[in-house]
Amino acid sequence: MSLVCYLPSSGATGRLNTRPTPVQLGMKVSDVMVRNPVKVGPDTPCLQLAHLMRDRGIGSVVVVEDGRPIGIVTERDLVHRVMAASMNPEACTAAQISSRPVVAVSVHADVEMAVDTMNEYGIRRIVVVDDRDSVAGILTTDDLARRLREMSEELAVKLMILSQRKR
Repeated sequence: MSLVCYLPSSGATGRLNTRPTPVQLGMKVSDVMVRNPVKVGPDTPCLQLAHLMRDRGIGSVVVVEDGRPIGIVTERDLVHRVMAASMNPEACTAAQISSRPVVAVSVHADVEMAVDTMNEYGIRRIVVVDDRDSVAGILTTDDLARRLREMSEELAVKLMILSQRKR
């Protein structure tokens, strides 16, 4: 199995006089990830993958074997590796078109570490694994953007309340 798994960092950044980072705020991957992402077996036909993504409104599925991630298939993989390659979507399988190796982070990892890993590998999705290397979730750039927007809104409300207090 080709699994790249990173252990959580200590959270120490050594930075002074800067805005808090997600690590400094205590944000873990488990706070942001989508739990229980759609998982498929390696023999799942590509046509079924496309139907799953369409029907569930998702952009990727994790390919698993014995509960552990062995690949990931995205909408882009279906377009480039199946449609543009004129493959028969009923004849090809998830294992044939999945991106490998799986780049993964621990469920205990800091968000900052996950983002650094995504940048390092040039990926927009990262699989999240538990202590047994089983799939626990998936973290996407969309999930991160949504959470940061929520945090900004929460902070704005808190600042507004603070500014309205009597001095």
